[in-house]
Amino acid sequence: MRFLGIVFIPLLILLWWIPTNGVLGDYQDLLNQTDEVRLSLITLIVPIGGFIPLLISVALISIAIYSGKQARLVIGEKWTSTINRTCIYSMILGVVFAVVFALYCIKLLDENGYEYSYNLTQITPTGIHLMYVKSHKE
Repeated sequence: MRFLGIVFIPLLILLWWIPTNGVLGDYQDLLNQTDEVRLSLITLIVPIGGFIPLLISVALISIAIYSGKQARLVIGEKWTSTINRTCIYSMILGVVFAVVFALYCIKLLDENGYEYSYNLTQITPTGIHLMYVKSHKE
């Protein structure tokens, strides 16, 4: 079981880092004003909304690995409910961040002359990926 915990920690970090890196790359494309820019709406929740649950999960798995017991039994029921609330509030913060950041990006897209492309937009299991194309009107 300890081996599984040790393998699970890097897997959790990787599962958080992949969408976060995608969001950062999309934002860099916007700042660099590339010809096509992606805005992934649902994926925006992960960087902020998933960071605190990731830290808590890593801490709880580490406690379980070290003690050999379930982390819930080591930290107690009071802290378990506090951790659950913290994770819920973190996800709510992630949703708020996603909305504010999406509105900010849409404002930047509009200011830099991008137009929405219906044909390039994708709906995938990871979310709705809106595509914007730089307009070359002059």
